Amino acid sequence: MLVFSAVMSFLFVRGLDEELVLGSSAQIWVSASDDSMSGAQVARAIAAFSDDHEVAVARELPDVKNPDGLRHLYLAAGDPNSDAASWLNDGYPAFSRHVATDVHPIVEIGQRDPRGFYYVFGSAEAADALVAELADLGLGASVQHPLASSELALLLAGDDLFWSFWVVALAAVTMTGASVLLSAKAYAVLRLQGKSFMDLLVRDLKQLAVFWSLAAGLVAAAVLVFLGLYNGLAWLGLFALVAACLAGLLVLVALAAHAAALALTFKVEVLRALKGELPARAAFVSTYLVRIPAVLLALGFAMDVTLAGQHVMARQDNQEAYAKAGDAVTIRLNGSWGGDSKPVVTQVGRWLRQADAAEEIIVAGRRDLQNVSSNTRLPQGEMLIVNETFLAEQPVLDLKGQRYSPVPRNGRAAEARSVRLVIPESLARHASDIRATIPDVFGRLDPDLRRSLKVETLQAKSGQRVFSYSSGDRSPNAAFSPDDDRSMVRDPVLVVVPNGSHILTDDAYTTFATQDGIIFPEPGDVLDPLSANKHELQTYVAAVNPVGQNAALGLREAVNDFRLLFFNLIAAVAVLLITGVGVCIIHSRKHAQAVFAQHISGWRFTATHRFILAVEGLLAAFLAWWVPIHVWQQNQNLKELTSQGIPAPFPPIQITALDLSAIAGLVAIEFCAVLLALGVFHRRIVKEGVADT
Repeated sequence: MLVFSAVMSFLFVRGLDEELVLGSSAQIWVSASDDSMSGAQVARAIAAFSDDHEVAVARELPDVKNPDGLRHLYLAAGDPNSDAASWLNDGYPAFSRHVATDVHPIVEIGQRDPRGFYYVFGSAEAADALVAELADLGLGASVQHPLASSELALLLAGDDLFWSFWVVALAAVTMTGASVLLSAKAYAVLRLQGKSFMDLLVRDLKQLAVFWSLAAGLVAAAVLVFLGLYNGLAWLGLFALVAACLAGLLVLVALAAHAAALALTFKVEVLRALKGELPARAAFVSTYLVRIPAVLLALGFAMDVTLAGQHVMARQDNQEAYAKAGDAVTIRLNGSWGGDSKPVVTQVGRWLRQADAAEEIIVAGRRDLQNVSSNTRLPQGEMLIVNETFLAEQPVLDLKGQRYSPVPRNGRAAEARSVRLVIPESLARHASDIRATIPDVFGRLDPDLRRSLKVETLQAKSGQRVFSYSSGDRSPNAAFSPDDDRSMVRDPVLVVVPNGSHILTDDAYTTFATQDGIIFPEPGDVLDPLSANKHELQTYVAAVNPVGQNAALGLREAVNDFRLLFFNLIAAVAVLLITGVGVCIIHSRKHAQAVFAQHISGWRFTATHRFILAVEGLLAAFLAWWVPIHVWQQNQNLKELTSQGIPAPFPPIQITALDLSAIAGLVAIEFCAVLLALGVFHRRIVKEGVADT
């Protein structure tokens, strides 16, 4: 429990440090501005506010070239004796090694748009005062407290790590209860000496206190050494708080299990308890109250592990394609514009159109084929809206195996109002329906352009996998999970638009940019205008993302998710094994005499233990059929929705051979463990019975 609490606290605080700047009392999000104040004026006003209120205030900005690995903190120190003020000289005490933080004086921020995130290091009242100060400067802001205890508790409860907590809690209940029940004879002797329930509980806790003191000291020493080497004991107080809360909850769970199991031993008379007999009925019920949730958790984790393993393998297979993309980058837009997106669309969309006309970008926008139009029902699939440069970079073959080439530069003027629709042969029967949806693909087109739009329908060879430069996690598609890696799109419908054509609206360019669908093969084509602040790009473009780095980060996250799920599965299986052995212990101690008598009378093993075998057989059947039946019900619900003309919220669920193998493995572990333990106890009962006679 102590080791797990420390590990879980480490993972949680590390993730928190990668998302937020630790140590703040409040986070302020500035999302609106009347543009009456420049960025430099706002920075000077914040510096003055910091000095007047003696609190530190910092503006967070991602690094332009490495937004996922480096962030910049522009700090107004306020109180020179505060911890935050020391960061200007000593650096930010990062808990995680995955994200670095450079700290600068706020005067170095320059003419940056004031929209974004600010942190206040001081009293909570200072944050409210800063919001009022920003309002006087024409800025709309809201305050939140992500590091407050209540917010941290909610964040932890919604984290995937919390499932690990419940698995370990279940294991703690199982092992604690088993250890107490296995000491039934010792408790019976103490009861014979006149000890009460409270006497025995206090005795146990005194004995445990010695062990816990030693264990806590060893774990604390190991944690301090590890954290000292990992991050120099940064944010040790926050780490200790989270670890203590987790350990405290687990201790309470274990204490409750200990007291409940001890109370069960008092249900048996002293003389019967001296023979090792247990309260069979209550113990059986208690054991299965733990065993059944463990079965469900193990089944759920087994399915998640198989899926996570597939995600890892898919991302590994796609690494070669990203390596071929070289230094290509996408852009990350400033997300602090609130509901006023018109300036972003106008400035960014206009700039991207110019870059497209100059052949500086690759357009690879995504649409869900089924949701392209509400008037036409289309099959499941993906549509890629691409430019001619995309075809120059990525091979797409026609029915004869010939590659589609981009339209020559001197022929584009005549084709400015036409697009090429490339449909895979497998979707040929839907060609007319797909063609009819093309005007809707581009959103709010100019009416004249919409009427004169020409669509040339072509066919592509089926079975092709087209590289899309992104995993598709930022592109909404009901047919896929956000964790799926859709970098290689199988048999996509391609809509090829002339470079820089007004067929793609400013809004479309901007939307594709937010979905990693605008790619700059040469980073200088975006970094140079960004550094020169052409088109006021620094106001709207926060950073650039190397597509290869994005893929590597996605692979790392997928591997971490797989490891966590695999740990949960192992812990859940351990609970299954422990409870299975516990069931056999309770059964053998309760029915030892009957088992021996039936054995010497010639009864078969299965007849002697038919009750346990029947219960475990039902549990195994439940384990084997739960997922297939659940999947069948989900697919039936989908059929009902589609029959009524309602778009399916997710695709039909398929059970793979890997899923069936995982289910079969769990069934084998669940039933065979009980069968093996039952055989061992059966032989022991027979051996002891023969020795007594």
